[in-house]
Amino acid sequence: MSAGKLPLPPGPKGTFLMGNLKDFVTKRLDFLTETAREFGDISRFRFGPRRIYLINHPDLIEQVLVTDSKHYIKHFGARIYKPILGNGLVTSEGDFWLRQRRLSQPAFLKHRIASYATAMTDFTETMLDTWQPGSYTDIHSQMSGVTSAIALKTLFDLVNDTDRSTFTTSLREVFDLLSLRFRRPIPIPDWIPTPNNRRLKRRLAELAAVVDGFIQVGKARKEPGNDLLSMLLAAKDEDGTRMSDAQLHDEIMTLYLAGHETTALTLSWTWYLLAQNPQVEDLLATEWKVVLHGRTPTADDIPKLPYTEAVITEAMRMLPPVYLIGREATKNLELGGYRVPKGTTVFMSQWVTHRDPRWFEKPDEFKPERWTGGLMKRLPKYAYYPFGGGPRVCIGNYFALMEAALILATVGQRWKFTIDHERIVDYWPSITLLPRDGIWATLQPRGSAFSSRLEPDFAASRNGD
Repeated sequence: MSAGKLPLPPGPKGTFLMGNLKDFVTKRLDFLTETAREFGDISRFRFGPRRIYLINHPDLIEQVLVTDSKHYIKHFGARIYKPILGNGLVTSEGDFWLRQRRLSQPAFLKHRIASYATAMTDFTETMLDTWQPGSYTDIHSQMSGVTSAIALKTLFDLVNDTDRSTFTTSLREVFDLLSLRFRRPIPIPDWIPTPNNRRLKRRLAELAAVVDGFIQVGKARKEPGNDLLSMLLAAKDEDGTRMSDAQLHDEIMTLYLAGHETTALTLSWTWYLLAQNPQVEDLLATEWKVVLHGRTPTADDIPKLPYTEAVITEAMRMLPPVYLIGREATKNLELGGYRVPKGTTVFMSQWVTHRDPRWFEKPDEFKPERWTGGLMKRLPKYAYYPFGGGPRVCIGNYFALMEAALILATVGQRWKFTIDHERIVDYWPSITLLPRDGIWATLQPRGSAFSSRLEPDFAASRNGD
């Protein structure tokens, strides 16, 4: 049967004008979960005039991200962020994207990323030196601060606190303004001088000036540094050409945004889950005691910390920073026995798939031990995909995982957190999965002694028992 004769998938009814947009905006995670539960592995709904499919089965996700990837482009939600990301790796398409990916790839080789480990732990130690026992703090703010400092150091070799504060403040306002556009079924053009459009234009100009200044400083150096900007400046394509200043600007903005915020969220949600599961935290602390003996971890230590890896993997399963990705069909296609008309947006939700009981036993429980017995090899490939997949898999996934492990072990050997349960931690699914009003906790020194009774449990966890 040709794609044009296939049926359309089922889905929830919506209103005449807006379709299902209100439900998606007001209760996004519940809407995605309930739609998947009621209508199965492929469903259909609508945002105003936009046709949306939601797919949940790993085989269907692989078909979109890998098998048929050449027939899909980034969806309208990603294109909303073009004013800030330009034609960076997240938003560009086709041959231009392929060239940029090829030019950027050498900067993300494992040995290059490993060279940033010392900067990652140094900035973390600097943060910890400011902490006081009994202090009340927002974990997400702390993690965002340290990953931002690491990102600006590794991207630009920038250590000036004033520049960093100005940059991150303007950037957050730009993101908030752009995120509002996702809620509108009919976009308001940039040229209409609404208050939000005028604010956005000012902030974009400020950010462009700052980033272009960084690029000019990088180009003026007599000797290249070890930062990613220096590597991108030196990168040559097969024909000998380099990135233009405009391309460098877009890639730097993309790498900063995609890098620091998602790692900050991974760490924030990990601490949140650990505070709710003290037995897991005790096992984790025991691994650090056995392997690190209180010293600062290095890149070489990461393979010796399998339970740390399992904890991060499980946190990204339960509370994935990137909880939803999408693609738009460029031609009429078939998917799961249904017709996908040209222009249809296909959503894939890590939030939904990572909590599917077909792939994960007791999916609502935080169980890092599930990963220590080879589960990753037994799972369908796209049952777990925190970094996306296919040709456009996140270029910085190794950077993010190394950074998360190093910060977690550096912080966790010295401190633990007591969550304030009177302040409800509310999930806020914006472009990433944020804690709406932060994750507030009291800082407590961990101390050097851990109970010896945990060591047999720790050994069992390493063996996957």
